Amino acid sequence: MKLIQRILDKEASAEEEARFLANKDQCMPCQEGYKLEIALRNALKSNCTSSCPSGLLESIRSKISSILLLILILIPLFCWFI
Repeated sequence: MKLIQRILDKEASAEEEARFLANKDQCMPCQEGYKLEIALRNALKSNCTSSCPSGLLESIRSKISSILLLILILIPLFCWFI
């Protein structure tokens, strides 16, 4: 998630972005994380007319990152049992 955020914030290097985009189509958690971050940013842009309280966006990102980390861990475990 941190890399996705850096890519969308235009803070990632060209190599990091190219590597992520090349692997994104083969990684479901990466695809979902990318879509989720874009959706979150679009929702915040369209629904927020005033500035958010300090730290709110970072708190939301942190919680989403934690959830995606769990997904990254659980998907391979779930697929292994099938």
